[in-house]
Amino acid sequence: MKTVFSGVVLGLMMICLVACSKKAPQSSDQPAEPLVSSSEVESTVAKVEAVDLKARKVTLSSLQGDLFIIHVGKEAVNLPQVKKGDMVDISYGRELKVWMAESGDVVNEQSTVVVRAKPGSKPQGMGVTETNVTAKILALDKTNELAKLELANGKVVTVKVQNPENLNKVKVGDTLGISYLEVVDIAVRKGSKR
Repeated sequence: MKTVFSGVVLGLMMICLVACSKKAPQSSDQPAEPLVSSSEVESTVAKVEAVDLKARKVTLSSLQGDLFIIHVGKEAVNLPQVKKGDMVDISYGRELKVWMAESGDVVNEQSTVVVRAKPGSKPQGMGVTETNVTAKILALDKTNELAKLELANGKVVTVKVQNPENLNKVKVGDTLGISYLEVVDIAVRKGSKR
């Protein structure tokens, strides 16, 4: 999950990298005002096709018939109640904010909160993950539309910039602050079968 999540954050950084053209105002108790901010919420319904209690995997099919598997953590105490044919409501939301951080800032934080249904009730759960990181721009390749970034954990990545004209708005040595919030809510519908 962390690898996938890191990939999502990097992908969103590629999209938003270049909108940060000047430093945002700083205050001692609040982060800089976001220069880039985006959010989205999606909802869908899926049908349970199979439940593997031992492996804690649930196979679902989308309304279009596409199959996908979700791994259910041990904190989901009501998994044994989930049966083939159950309908599941799934909501997913995310929010991204990018700003110019102070030179030398190093942030690499992630926190997760999981809320679950009470034992014996219909299976439902919500997870919220917030990640805050910084990335220093090491190199900009305007010809190939690439940016080389050093993340707070020391990992160096090269990303394709989605909007090449924005490469003129940042420079080598700039530090970006990135905040990413992800919310997933899954609930089995009471008594509904497709």
